[in-house]
Amino acid sequence: MAAAADARFYDCRSRSPCPAPAPPLAPAGTMSMMMGGGGHSAYTNGYSGKGNTGPTAMLAKGQRVQFWHEADPVHRNAPLACPAPLMGCGPQLRQSHGWLEGVMHEPFNPQRYDLSKMDTWPLVQPSQRILFADRCSHRTPTPLAPKRFPLWRVRDVTSSRPPALSLLLVRWGGEHPVGAGVEGDGGWGKFGCPPCDEYVSAMVSGGVSCHPLLGGKDGRLCDFEIFNIFVRNSRDAFDMQQMAPWLAAMLQGNKKVSFWMLWPAEWEDAGGADYAGYVERRAMFCAMRACEAAGLRSGFPHPADLYEVITSKSWLAALALQPAAHLPAATLVSKGSVVNDPRRAAKHALAALSQIRHRSPFPVGPGERPAPSVVNKAGIWKGVVKLGWSWEGRFVLSFEGEEQLAARLTEMMSQPGCLASSCIVQEWVDFDFEMRLYFLPPEAWQPGMKLAPTKVECNSWAGFSEEGRPHTFRKLTEAMCLDWWQQDSAALQSATEQATSIGNFLLTWLLAMDAQPVPMVRMDFMISRIGPGKARVVFGEYCELGACCLAWEDGPPTIWR
Repeated sequence: MAAAADARFYDCRSRSPCPAPAPPLAPAGTMSMMMGGGGHSAYTNGYSGKGNTGPTAMLAKGQRVQFWHEADPVHRNAPLACPAPLMGCGPQLRQSHGWLEGVMHEPFNPQRYDLSKMDTWPLVQPSQRILFADRCSHRTPTPLAPKRFPLWRVRDVTSSRPPALSLLLVRWGGEHPVGAGVEGDGGWGKFGCPPCDEYVSAMVSGGVSCHPLLGGKDGRLCDFEIFNIFVRNSRDAFDMQQMAPWLAAMLQGNKKVSFWMLWPAEWEDAGGADYAGYVERRAMFCAMRACEAAGLRSGFPHPADLYEVITSKSWLAALALQPAAHLPAATLVSKGSVVNDPRRAAKHALAALSQIRHRSPFPVGPGERPAPSVVNKAGIWKGVVKLGWSWEGRFVLSFEGEEQLAARLTEMMSQPGCLASSCIVQEWVDFDFEMRLYFLPPEAWQPGMKLAPTKVECNSWAGFSEEGRPHTFRKLTEAMCLDWWQQDSAALQSATEQATSIGNFLLTWLLAMDAQPVPMVRMDFMISRIGPGKARVVFGEYCELGACCLAWEDGPPTIWR
């Protein structure tokens, strides 16, 4: 299969696998929001969206033309154009898609063209000024040899115009590739995680190349360009700040957008495959803000400020006093207080949780069990410790009592390489399983309009290990949820309605953080059945655009489109 894919790439027969074209989208489609919004004319630069058919007149040897260059992001050895081949050992910029300059290597007669016969295709000599290299090797970039292209991938220079979109993909370029993580109930699904090459490849083929305003209905409009900047470590991300004005000026599209396919973390760089794709969060967010200040907006996953708010998890404490948020009590504990006196830090954390819960009690109806947990009904002594900027369920520890909390705080704050200045302490929540709601708000979301989730998924955890870590993640179907709740469909419906209502408040709060609506966000809720037809819902966390879609196999393509 790999050999066939490589052959397909190098003989230019087609681009990455492309699903059947979706119906034309309204301008408020998610990909349009991610790439800058605007209507049809903003993308097509006045063109109808009909695919490129190629020259209809004879092409003479030596005649200047442009050819469409594309390289599937999953091919690590594919030739990529080097706009700045002498960038040294910093972040490496490569162009994978776009119209490039060349000349006809031999005369071409369009009347003799036969798509099924490669020897009738136009033979183009890429400009010797354009150097190519792959993303992996450190070999000196070189020009490409003459190459045959299908007719639709060649155009006369008089057809040249700025592309509708310039897309900068900020990708992982370290020694170890990011694993797709597709296996198992806790896996990312068939597309993999956003930093992996497989996800980027699918997003380009299924979201960009097939977008009716960028790739056209037949995938031949080619009205975009894609540049990739490969970041190997946090230093590379930091160095991007100085490059930002040059990057923004180099992109030629009518709209310019950056997609950040990395994970921000509060850790020093570490070698090994387990840490591929992680970048120290200050370096990453400084790079994002520098690009935004230069006019290169962040389209994926979110603008820097909002992305930092969501991934910091500090909102767990900031919203804990908001009854409409339905959050457990939470407080931030500084590293300094833990280092100086962990027992005192634990005592203050428990006192703060009690004060917050007293000020904002969870509603409890007649005959209902205490909320959000039975174990803390007489006072908060059980809960969890979390780190911000952590991913895939890592760095969550449970505790019982002040002594164990002090030990958990010390363990969390003293891990080698951890740069966190604080951690989050939350009260315990009783729940049966989690309900995950995927919202794709329309750009024209009107006040008073209640949004319904596009998809609802559920999962469970088997519990916590002796070390205090959650384990055994399992996806749940609706039938499995009903079996769990003794076929109480009314309770499950109540949980969904409550989570949707809470979700609408939380979406509005995100608008207070950034006036531009999020294209997509996943919200996780902890739900429990508290009686026939009755459910209790507690908000768990925001998950950024690009979060795992669990069993929703069509989730990523839905989001891209």
